Amino acid sequence: MKETNQELLGKSKQKIDILLSLGAGRELDTSLTKLIYFQIAKYRLNINQIQFELSRFEDKYKMSTEDFYRQFESGKIGDAADFFEWIGLYENILLYNERIRSLEVALRSD
Repeated sequence: MKETNQELLGKSKQKIDILLSLGAGRELDTSLTKLIYFQIAKYRLNINQIQFELSRFEDKYKMSTEDFYRQFESGKIGDAADFFEWIGLYENILLYNERIRSLEVALRSD
């Protein structure tokens, strides 16, 4: 059975409390920082892979993804299957960038 986020949070909090009580706060912080950098790198890799896919659409339709997105959102472009794939890919990039910004905020709070 897959654990819920709430269950994972409870278990993680318990582990964190134990580590802190044993004086491993610095090591815990270092590990969390490394984990954040790893996650940022993973998102950036995903973005690079998606950008490669986006370039196919940009070449095919002779338009940047940002221009396409604005036109699509304003209803100026049709609803071809390609367009929904293009939108989905671009929205993944937007999501990953948002997540990266959130993680970078966590790093600045050190």
